[in-house]
Amino acid sequence: MQKELIEFLRSIITALDWSDWVTSIATVVLAILTFVYVWLTSRILSSQSDPCIILTVVHDEDRPSILQLVAKNVGTGLAHDIHFSFSHPLPARAFGITKQTETKAEKMTEGPLINGIPALGPGECRKIDWGQYGGLKKALGGSNITATCYFKKNTKEMKPVICPLDVESFSRTVAAESAASKTAKELEKISKSLGHFATGFHKLKVEISSMPDDENNV
Repeated sequence: MQKELIEFLRSIITALDWSDWVTSIATVVLAILTFVYVWLTSRILSSQSDPCIILTVVHDEDRPSILQLVAKNVGTGLAHDIHFSFSHPLPARAFGITKQTETKAEKMTEGPLINGIPALGPGECRKIDWGQYGGLKKALGGSNITATCYFKKNTKEMKPVICPLDVESFSRTVAAESAASKTAKELEKISKSLGHFATGFHKLKVEISSMPDDENNV
């Protein structure tokens, strides 16, 4: 019986065309590689249009002593259903450059960082005046706040982004008003003054200190 089975298997193997087996195996391998290539390509293309929400602390460009919280979409896709969580309660309006000018900070209870943001397109942001260095140092009391940004791409929940809200590194940084900002303010003052003259709110007054001698003009 065993001899008959062995002879039967030997006859089948002999009858097989090994080239067909090689072709079949190569076809299967090629199909698998094609599937993997298509899958990786779709993942790469999808990631290129992913949103990415971050929360950072920056100097106000026009008021350098003011520190702002900026929530920005630095990705290339539209972000939906944006909300944030914080490791500690977030202070608000913590103004004061030095200890002598510090004011008591409030707790942030409203605004986009508390209520969330429905959507942000690529490059779009929300800016919130947070305070000044001295006031924020006092409000934070030496503790660090970490923000976690949650957002979606369409209905898909994206990986949260963790952002430390740093204030300490702003110590001894330049907080002087820029020349462009000063020039803009001076131009605004001149514009207001000309507007007052034009509307009659201020009358233009001309004083003559001396008159020329008629004989000398002959």
